[in-house]
Amino acid sequence: MVVRCFVFFAIAGMAAQGQPASPAPRVLDGPPLRAAEPVEAIVADLQRFVPEYMRRQRIPGVSIALVRDRRIAWSGAFGVVNSITREPVTPETLFEVASISKVVTAYTALRLVDQGKLALDGPLNSYLRDPWLPPSAHRDTIQLRHVLAHSSGLGHISPSRESLFAAGEGYRYSATGYLYAQAVIEHVSGKTLEEATREQVFLPLGMLSSSYLNRRELTPRTASGHVWGIAPVLLCAVPWLIGLMVLTVLGLPAHRLLRGSWRPARRTVLVALGLAWALTMGLAFYLLGAADLLGFAWLMLLSSLALAATYAAAFWMGRRLIVRWCRERKRLRTAGSVVWSMLVVSGLILVSFSIRNLPVPKWPQVGVGGASSVRTTASDLAAFLIELSRPRHLSAAVAEQLRTPQIRLSSEMDWGLGPGIQHSRDGDALWQWGQHVHFQSFMIIYPEQGFGAVVLTNSDLLNPDVAMEIAQRAVGGRFAAIRRALHLEYNYRP
Repeated sequence: MVVRCFVFFAIAGMAAQGQPASPAPRVLDGPPLRAAEPVEAIVADLQRFVPEYMRRQRIPGVSIALVRDRRIAWSGAFGVVNSITREPVTPETLFEVASISKVVTAYTALRLVDQGKLALDGPLNSYLRDPWLPPSAHRDTIQLRHVLAHSSGLGHISPSRESLFAAGEGYRYSATGYLYAQAVIEHVSGKTLEEATREQVFLPLGMLSSSYLNRRELTPRTASGHVWGIAPVLLCAVPWLIGLMVLTVLGLPAHRLLRGSWRPARRTVLVALGLAWALTMGLAFYLLGAADLLGFAWLMLLSSLALAATYAAAFWMGRRLIVRWCRERKRLRTAGSVVWSMLVVSGLILVSFSIRNLPVPKWPQVGVGGASSVRTTASDLAAFLIELSRPRHLSAAVAEQLRTPQIRLSSEMDWGLGPGIQHSRDGDALWQWGQHVHFQSFMIIYPEQGFGAVVLTNSDLLNPDVAMEIAQRAVGGRFAAIRRALHLEYNYRP
C-alpha cells in the first residue's frame, strides 16, 4: 500500500506539470450551521446548488447523505458514474473514499481494544513477532493512541517507515501509521483487515455495500474515477521519452559501428519507438499492478494507442497533401512534414488538456489498505458517521476516548482517535476527508446536534476541495480550519 500511495502522488504530480498556477483558495468560512433549518429546505437548496456547482467545477458524479437527529434524513444522487457510458449515479453507487478508510480502520482497532485484544497505550511493536518498523530510538514508544491520532512521528508516505520524531510530541498526518495499525489488527485478530472490519464494523452497522476490496459483486455498482486527460498522456510520455533517449544514446553508436552511418533507417526508428513504448507499458503494468492500480495501467495503454493511431492517421493524410503540393521540392517536402508533425502533436496535447473527465477503467483490487482502500455508498458511510457521533458498539470509556482530543493542531483543531475534531462557535465536529487521484469524499457530523453530511464524488484531484465545499453547503458552519488541515498545513514536529 505504500507503493500505492507513491503512485497516487506521482500521478498527481505529473498531471500537474504544465498547468497554470492554482487560483486563490475559495473562502470556506462564514455561513451559519444549518442544523435548525427544515430538512426540506436544505434538500431543495442542494438540488438547486449541486447540479450548477457540478457544471462549473466539471464534476462527473456526486452522492450525498444528509444526517439529522442521528438518522439519514435524505440521500441524493447527481451526475454519472462514467462520463462515457453516462450511467447515472444512484444512492446505491459505491465510491472510493480514500483517507476516510483511516477512520474505519481506527474504529475496528477500538472494537478490539474493547475486547481486550489491543490496548491504546503500550508499544504496538510488542504485538508483532517480527518488527514492522526498522530499529530506531522511537520504535518502542509508538502506541496505538499515537497512530490513530497521527502523532506517531511516522511519515505520511514512507517506504523506509522512518520515524521523524518522538511519538506524542508532534503531529504529522500519516498513512504509514495506519498501515502499521493494519498489520497489528491482522495479527491480533488472526484475520485480514477486510474480515476483521466486516465482523466488527460493516455487519453490525448494516454497511453491506462497504469493503476494503473492489469485490466482484460490488464492481458493477462502483463509480469510475475520473482524471484530467493529460494525466495518462504525461504518465506515458515521460518514461517513453526517457526510454527513447536511452535507446538513442546506446543505439546510435552501435548503428555507426555496424552500418557505418549515424543515420538509422526508417524501420530502425520505428523499432526503437515501439521498443520504448513496450518498455514503458511493461513498467507501468508492473508498478501499477503491484500498487493494485491496474486500471491506471490500462488507461495509459488505451490512451497511448488512441493517440498513436490518431497521430498516424493525421500525419499520413497531411503527408499525402504535402507530397502532392511539393512533388519536385524535396527540402520543402521534408520541412513541411516536420512542421505538420509538430502541429499534430500540439493538437493532440491540446485535446488531452481539454478532456477534464476521462474515466479510469475499474479493476478488481487484490490488496487491502487500512489507510485508503474502502469503497462504500453515501448511506453506508452515513450509518458509520452516526455511530461515530454516539457509539453503540463501543464501551462508554472507549467511546469517550474516540472523541477526546489527543493532539493539538491549533485553537480550532485537534485530532481524536481516528477523526479530526474541529472546535467552533457551533460546537465540536468530527470529520475526515478522502482524496485519491480520481475520487474525493468528505464526511462531517456535530455529535451534540446529531447533524452532518457525507459527500462522495468521482472527480479529479486537480480540482481540489469540491467534496468539502458541497458538504459545507449541506451543513453550513465554519470550514477554514478544516481546509487548513486537509491541506496538511498543521503538520509540525518538535
